[in-house]
Amino acid sequence: MTSELSRWFKPLTSLKLTICCLACAMVLVFIGTLDQVHIGVYEAENRYFKSLFLFFTLPGTQFRIPWFPGGYIVGTLLLTNLIAAHVARFKLSWKKAGILLLHSGLILLLVGQLFADIFIDLESQMRLDQGQTKNYSESLYHDELAIIDTSGADADQVISLPESRLYRGSRIELPVDSLEVVIQEYYPNAALVSPTQLPSPSYPHLPIGPMAVAVQMEKTYKENERNQPAATVSILQNGNPIGSWSVAAGFPRPLSFQAAGKNFQIVLRPKRFYKPFAIQLLQFRHDRYAGTDIAKNFSSRIKLTDPAKHEDRESLIFMNNPLRYRGYTFFQAGFDNDDTTTILQVAQNPSWLVPYISCALIVLGMLLQFGMHLFSFVKRRVIA
Repeated sequence: MTSELSRWFKPLTSLKLTICCLACAMVLVFIGTLDQVHIGVYEAENRYFKSLFLFFTLPGTQFRIPWFPGGYIVGTLLLTNLIAAHVARFKLSWKKAGILLLHSGLILLLVGQLFADIFIDLESQMRLDQGQTKNYSESLYHDELAIIDTSGADADQVISLPESRLYRGSRIELPVDSLEVVIQEYYPNAALVSPTQLPSPSYPHLPIGPMAVAVQMEKTYKENERNQPAATVSILQNGNPIGSWSVAAGFPRPLSFQAAGKNFQIVLRPKRFYKPFAIQLLQFRHDRYAGTDIAKNFSSRIKLTDPAKHEDRESLIFMNNPLRYRGYTFFQAGFDNDDTTTILQVAQNPSWLVPYISCALIVLGMLLQFGMHLFSFVKRRVIA
């Protein structure tokens, strides 16, 4: 039984596997860096590094063929290879302490990054006008179709449908009052224009209101642009139609309807991440160097309110001085509307200390390993 396990375990410890994984990682970095010029940093990360495989789509079809391992497979194999090599080859001894620390830091770095990417690393933004209070942030890249029950006396009930479920012909049952959502039409990216700008009245479009229509556009991957989807949605109750509406993320105006004696709203908007606390913008400052328009500093004085934790305090957020609270980090990212709106970058990553610990272990391991070799060398020279 032991020999059988060794036979299966041995390939995982192979140096050839290490070299192969490092070569694949180099290929991913090379082609990912080249392609990010066309598809942007965020899409390049998802396509090449936060994926199991790279896919080739056959022209004229939706059929995708995997042709190269993605970052998750390469990283997992490299991590498995490193751990297996330690178990099979390395013996615990003082002489190997430096290598053990160095490799432990590398393993911790890989595991921490993988865990953060898959489970907890969520980035979003919170835009606050002067005096405004919010308990949610919004995604930079993803949207949602929200069905909101506004009948509650204390709070609204929100049902969020992710954009992955929004496509033409999709039928989605809601967990309230036997309601069903039918996506009649969906544009992954759309521009809002005046009806008079259409080439002809029969040109494909979605009527958003009396003054605007949505026309389909190619998806954008530019850093300073965002896809703005639009859709035509029907609501059914027990199979009977209640109504149909056209909604657009570029104009996130909630539309009202009634069902089962309750008041509802439907809106297509950036995906929201609700927090168990609220933040109010008290004051935003944009300081400039005297006689110029060059930014010297910009900061946001906010009020944090969390009834569950009995928190009610003020805090100042500025560059390189984020607010950290309950696993969230709020960075000062920008401003808008003639310095009356602050933009806070929100990151949720409880393992943010892991890279620092990993790097410290790697540095300590290198110092210890090279230090021991240097000490042995000097000792031999003295004896000689």
